[in-house]
Amino acid sequence: KAFDVADRYRTPVLVMGDGMLGQMMEPVVMDPQPAADLPAKDWAATGWDGKSRERAVINSLYLQPDALEAHNRRLQEKYAQIEQNECLVETTLTDDAEIVLVAYGTVARIAGRVMEDARAQGVKVGLIRPITAWPFPYEAISAVAKQACTKAFLTVEMSAGQMIEDVRLAVEGRKPVHFHGRMGGMNPDPRQILEQIMAIKGGM
Repeated sequence: KAFDVADRYRTPVLVMGDGMLGQMMEPVVMDPQPAADLPAKDWAATGWDGKSRERAVINSLYLQPDALEAHNRRLQEKYAQIEQNECLVETTLTDDAEIVLVAYGTVARIAGRVMEDARAQGVKVGLIRPITAWPFPYEAISAVAKQACTKAFLTVEMSAGQMIEDVRLAVEGRKPVHFHGRMGGMNPDPRQILEQIMAIKGGM
């Protein structure tokens, strides 16, 4: 997916990982074929015979302000296409959730287990898992925030809170957004997350 997106838009794509991912072993199914909609590489500098096509000149330096502005406008159009077409998110049991966890990567697996434990104790918890950190799934989170049943969000991260501001922007002040994070390679403890959920529930 990352290679296809990079190819489709000619943009760098970063795949985020963590130490836990480096210690895991499990099957991964990979499609050996590239996506069918990838564009032709007419920009590639593959040699020029002087007649079969226009010369491929790759340039990222524009000294004339109008040319630089036109280049930036093309980039903005490309970024808008990426935001529209490449945002990936997974929602689980959010339709009736009182408290919604937001977590990505390895932490999303931990949050999924906590969601199940909370529901077993009678607390309706859902999960939103951003698969792409950018484009960020603002619309998916906003839609859940507008639900009458949803009372609060809890952002769970293996960091000091790099995602919480994006969650708050998506929620737009409709519901409180809480935070639980661990740093330095410490994994969020499911019991501590569950305790925080119960505290949020008690304060609603």
